[in-house]
Amino acid sequence: MTATHTLRSLNDIKSYFQTRDRKCYFISPTNFNMLGLHDWVKGWVNINMIDCFDGAHPQVFLHKDDYSKVFQSLEEVNEYLLSAPAVQHYLKANAPQGAEKDQAIFLFFNPELEAMCEALGLEVAMPKNSMVREIDSKIVTTEIGNQAGVGSVPNILTRITSFNDLSAQAAKAGLGEKWVIQTAYGDSGKTTFFIASEEDYAKHAEDIEREDKVKVMRWVRCSGTAIEAYATRWGTFVGPLLTELIGIDALTPYQGGWCGNELYQEAFTPALREQIQNKTRAMGDALYQRGYRGIFELDYLLDLDTGEVYLGELNSRISGISAMTNMSQFCQNNIPLFLFHLLEYDANIDLHIDIEAFHQQMLHHGAQGIASQVVLKYIDEPLQIITQTPVSGVYELLPDGQLQLQKTSYSRHDALEDNQAYVLRIMQTGEYAYKGCDLAIMFLNNCIRTSAGQLNPVGARWVQALKVQFNYRQLTHEERTLVEMSNNAVNVKSGSTD
Repeated sequence: MTATHTLRSLNDIKSYFQTRDRKCYFISPTNFNMLGLHDWVKGWVNINMIDCFDGAHPQVFLHKDDYSKVFQSLEEVNEYLLSAPAVQHYLKANAPQGAEKDQAIFLFFNPELEAMCEALGLEVAMPKNSMVREIDSKIVTTEIGNQAGVGSVPNILTRITSFNDLSAQAAKAGLGEKWVIQTAYGDSGKTTFFIASEEDYAKHAEDIEREDKVKVMRWVRCSGTAIEAYATRWGTFVGPLLTELIGIDALTPYQGGWCGNELYQEAFTPALREQIQNKTRAMGDALYQRGYRGIFELDYLLDLDTGEVYLGELNSRISGISAMTNMSQFCQNNIPLFLFHLLEYDANIDLHIDIEAFHQQMLHHGAQGIASQVVLKYIDEPLQIITQTPVSGVYELLPDGQLQLQKTSYSRHDALEDNQAYVLRIMQTGEYAYKGCDLAIMFLNNCIRTSAGQLNPVGARWVQALKVQFNYRQLTHEERTLVEMSNNAVNVKSGSTD
């Protein structure tokens, strides 16, 4: 198809999406990852299961969980949404009259969802699931990085059969006496194992030994970073560099689990930002050559002892920093970077902008302002029923450490003062709180992390104030029996995983 629109500036891109009639449906449990995109894309609609806004969001089409099914994955939630008669009626009633299809966007999807979209006349504006699955392997990520000249922490990709086998292989490879092991697939917080002894290994032996190949890395003292980018036919567009919060006890029960980010100028030197931007562009170009198109997120590890920058993980999808990236001050002053993803999946567009100038602007202005987010998970072992939650909205932190609601809201940009936070509630009253489920996500205008990667006093006060907004009760005997029958231990709420 020949392009019918030539865009020559960021303002052209902005104007195009403000007038484009084509609808774009973000189908996910909540709209967290794509928060605020409806302000930029005329036809944007969130199809969600979780009522984060008590019915107040104008671009959320809600189909609530009827609790007749136990979901084992986010893909199953999305299948539930797309198969609902009310959702299908909504899609058909708003279907375009011409040949061009409306678009579907997912955080997680599978071949079944691709087939459902085809039957409903929707174009999945994402890479093919088979490509996503291939790229999402931590083993393949490491290999792509090596090919692109973006190296990981010293490692071996191998099969491990015992602790003695691990020790022998690691010694031969010069990986020291403490290791970090990752399986090919899975949430990093649950499938990253820190091994300093045979006792540590024994806790995870079954998970490690069942794998045909794992990544065994030297255990280094490091700090985490996160960055989002878009592999397109015009080149790879790279967003601002964020710090990461990993394994904070007050936020997550998982030792290697992501639980927040910060964005501010002093977090990294200009030289480090440029180095990581160049590495990310190299990764994006390598992905595009393999057929991968659009959004991806990379975690980099900064070795605190040597200063080396290592490739950590690749998320071949929308990620937990998508909202932070798109709502950053730089993007709000220009365009959300997700618009580059939509342009890649729009055959009508021919883009003529100076990508080198764009990246220089990102380096110089991409970390303007101070912004952060924390993801609060339920960290206790016993399953409980939630009896009190906050509403989504703007909060002030009082001198006594309590949160005070200033206004209900569906916009993070209603809370931009230093002593304000925007809280996006995920779990609702009456729901089961189970280990690792997302309770709420809080956006702040403060630095919240120490140089050692822990919460600083400001961050700790905000987190504690949010935690006491939730109350719980123990399960009755009947409720516990139902839980044991369903054995539901999967977090399908926000889909916030990084």
